[in-house]
Amino acid sequence: MISNISYVIFTFTFFSVMGWMLEVAYRSTRDRRFVNPGLLRGPYLILYGTAGLVLMASISLIHEYNIFVKILCYFMITTGLELISGFNAQHFFNVRLWDYSDQRFQFKGHICLKFSIYWIILAFAFEYLVLPPYLRITSELSPEIIGVFAATGILIMLMDLVLLIKRKPYPFAGILKRKTT
Repeated sequence: MISNISYVIFTFTFFSVMGWMLEVAYRSTRDRRFVNPGLLRGPYLILYGTAGLVLMASISLIHEYNIFVKILCYFMITTGLELISGFNAQHFFNVRLWDYSDQRFQFKGHICLKFSIYWIILAFAFEYLVLPPYLRITSELSPEIIGVFAATGILIMLMDLVLLIKRKPYPFAGILKRKTT
């Protein structure tokens, strides 16, 4: 059981780091300067770690389905995660991680059709190009290596999250204060 939890945390950490690298490459190229994206300060984006885990679970369920079912599933998964992440970052931390307000077919700047199509393409790349070698490589790693990497990665991310929470005011502080008349 512990090795399964370690594997899930390892996978989450691994894809969080890989997603950070993808975002840094994309945003830095687009802006022609180094851009460190995300809410946390370290080299990881928890949205990509979460997406990696959800996509892995989904692929195991839909791998034999036709391409149209996969497109629909990948659209709902990736766009849904992006929407939830965008709303949560804005609501809880008052941070806008991305803004698609200038794009056509967008919703509150958090999602847009153009990037949803990109996410679908990336989900297929994940299924056919990234996941097979990842599964092959991780099957050769010892449980000890996976456990150490998983524990180290998640502890660093949790410390980063605690520091973020300490830096940002509690989102409901104004509501909890007693009104004076």
